[in-house]
Amino acid sequence: MLPLVDIAYIVEELRAQSKEVIEAFEDQEGDSNADPRVLLQALDDFFDGLRVHDDDAPGHVSIDGFTSTGIKDIRTLGNYGINLLARLAETAVRLRLPQRASGIEELTLPLACWIARRGGELGYLGPVVNGAANLANRLERPSDLGQLYGLLTEVVDAVNPQISQDAVPADPSRPWRVLLLNRAIVATRSHRPALMEDAFESIVEYLPDDAPTFFREGMEQMDMLNYPPHVRAVMRRYYEQWCGQRVLH
Repeated sequence: MLPLVDIAYIVEELRAQSKEVIEAFEDQEGDSNADPRVLLQALDDFFDGLRVHDDDAPGHVSIDGFTSTGIKDIRTLGNYGINLLARLAETAVRLRLPQRASGIEELTLPLACWIARRGGELGYLGPVVNGAANLANRLERPSDLGQLYGLLTEVVDAVNPQISQDAVPADPSRPWRVLLLNRAIVATRSHRPALMEDAFESIVEYLPDDAPTFFREGMEQMDMLNYPPHVRAVMRRYYEQWCGQRVLH
């Protein structure tokens, strides 16, 4: 099931995922400095603030009670909330609850889209990329993957320009690079040529050094996974353009 870009949905799912985390912490009598209830209280306050502004109007948002963290602008709200969710997911990992950690991390995707729809910029991408990848791995129907592609595109469009326009090929695991590559894979699995072309053009624009390898490996997957002809045609076109050779079969 795809997540809803809705605060009430995120809060409900967070409570469901966190119940076992709290129980595990109490059973293990963990370090009070790593108490998940502290993070959950901060998240409750955060989402209470978002509810006040839960409309479709983009722009400035000011939330009372966040003065200690300096959060006054929709441009920074996303990073703050994503960070809280990521820290809670890390707590779940430490408590040996990997499934709960994944479930909590996946909630960063609808939160990022909620912020994006209100004009916010996203700068903390790591948890969002990881959460979306976990979700994509569970989806099988092309229609669901097409919807996931739409959510990922909202994230791509809202990324801080300092990140998206950074032309220096740094760490290959950098979230911006992984986001674009994963989005292209999701587009391919959706079997929709228009989405594939859109995603592939982003790779060509932002990741030209990665393009030959991506399209070569993509062409190999066409036969291995028996993709339909209309999907193969798109991948073949980009492969021939970027790998400098013709495919004869």
